[in-house]
Amino acid sequence: MEKIVKAFEKNGWVALSKFGFGLLDDTKNALKFAPIEYKYLLSILLAAMWCIAFGIYTVELFYIGHNIIGHWVIITAVFFTFLVFRTEKARTPKSSRNMVKWDLEKEG
Repeated sequence: MEKIVKAFEKNGWVALSKFGFGLLDDTKNALKFAPIEYKYLLSILLAAMWCIAFGIYTVELFYIGHNIIGHWVIITAVFFTFLVFRTEKARTPKSSRNMVKWDLEKEG
């Protein structure tokens, strides 16, 4: 624990952001082999759990429903965007290699 505290004091938000992005990176976390539908469902459930946990912690129980709906909308938009990009990437033909050669000796 002491190492973590010293690393945070030394690197600050950089270390925290690397930890957070590593946790959310689907190629590194525990869900890396799960199907996309399962990742989506668990993301929604985890978001709802954290909304409820922070709502209880901050005693803002009136806004839990709005918070859960907001998280659901954002997660759905992220997954939909990912699916559109993945589909379009699979549909586009592979481009040929760029054959442009730049000879610095012939340049002005």
